[in-house]
Amino acid sequence: MAQATAVVLDSDQHRRDDIRIRLSRCGVLPICFKDEWTCLENIHHIRPAFAVLQPDSREAAIRFVNIAKAIRSTFPVIVLSNQREIENFVHSHWLVNLFFLHYPADERDFQGTIRRLAGSKPKPGRPVLIAVDPESQRRMACLPLLASSREPLWIQGEAGVGKRLLAASVYNCMPSGASEPEYMPARNISTRWIRDKRRRVDRPRAAKQPVQVCVIENIEALPVGLQAQLLPILEAPAVGSGAGGGGPAVRFISLAEPDVVRLIRQGRFRQDLYHRLSVLKLSVPPLRHRREDVPALADFFAAQTSIRHRGAIVRLPDAVRRDLKHYPWPGNVAELKGAIARILARDVIDWAAAVPGRGAGPVGGSRQRRPGAGIDLGEDLRRFLKNNPDLSLKKAKRGFGMQVESRIMQAALVCTRGNCKKAAGLLNISYKSMLNKVKDYQLV
Repeated sequence: MAQATAVVLDSDQHRRDDIRIRLSRCGVLPICFKDEWTCLENIHHIRPAFAVLQPDSREAAIRFVNIAKAIRSTFPVIVLSNQREIENFVHSHWLVNLFFLHYPADERDFQGTIRRLAGSKPKPGRPVLIAVDPESQRRMACLPLLASSREPLWIQGEAGVGKRLLAASVYNCMPSGASEPEYMPARNISTRWIRDKRRRVDRPRAAKQPVQVCVIENIEALPVGLQAQLLPILEAPAVGSGAGGGGPAVRFISLAEPDVVRLIRQGRFRQDLYHRLSVLKLSVPPLRHRREDVPALADFFAAQTSIRHRGAIVRLPDAVRRDLKHYPWPGNVAELKGAIARILARDVIDWAAAVPGRGAGPVGGSRQRRPGAGIDLGEDLRRFLKNNPDLSLKKAKRGFGMQVESRIMQAALVCTRGNCKKAAGLLNISYKSMLNKVKDYQLV
């Protein structure tokens, strides 16, 4: 039998040697690295059994784990640390095959973790969830609780925020006994489909019969006539009540846009159906409200895309990651994923030109500009007013002015390759003023 191989990442030579000796005692062949990206490249190329990581910070732990999951979603990682915030991240419920050990670890605990890792078998195909923003992490931590219930679940958010991915994640957290989810766009629902669900609900369910999970996409598009037909199924005792022998035969997960309340007021969506489908509710904010997630998502998509198309992991420059973080992303995560694919399709020296909001205009736009060569004020102004509909003229003038100033500062830094002194000269302002603006707008 071939000997198991593990990669070890630690910047300290003495700790690397200690971990190497411990792994050798467990019959594992260790390959040690002090550089993060070299280690990640080797995870892709040599396909080790697992990784042992001793990060310097929580941010370093999150980045390494997310990119490792982009390489292989179920790849096991052992994290050694004494930092509580790193321990809390590793013990999250939304990432699988993560193991935590306080370092220096007791030899018995170390060997026990290696044995647990060898015996772990996570579900294949489980989606990878990226959560860095504290609110995003709290939301992900609720998924096992939502999955343990049989009540209908309502997942609400703008297009592109990842509602379908969250539905799949809830299913993956469900106890055994649930069938593969059936994804049904609301516009494709028919009277025949509703009758089939009604027959399944009315039929007494044996204890071992799998629960059918129905994910209705864009539920707000369901015609009012079919809404009336769906409601009796949800009011049947077997749905969510535990009646009918083995409990509910069908569990409904509804995916909805945020404007359902407006549709209810207009009489285009039944209020009683909404309340019955939203016994449990998960609201997903747009990406512009969780900017801390943007660089992590960008790293994940960049690794995933570059492995698929280039056969190697590509690292996004810090300036590109920073620009991506400050763009409002009206198309949310779906737009970000497409933008990363377009960025990686360009020559490396021209990446900045493909970053939305810097010089290429909105994602998918036809015009291409050099980095910092100009600012599309008309498009920016339309986007600003759309995202801030309740502003007065005075507040809009001030808010948009600050946004334009930030973009100008950003363009000057691009033209001078991040040299604040040269950028100050380019804009004819003092060096101190330039530093203050850079700090105010978080451009470095």
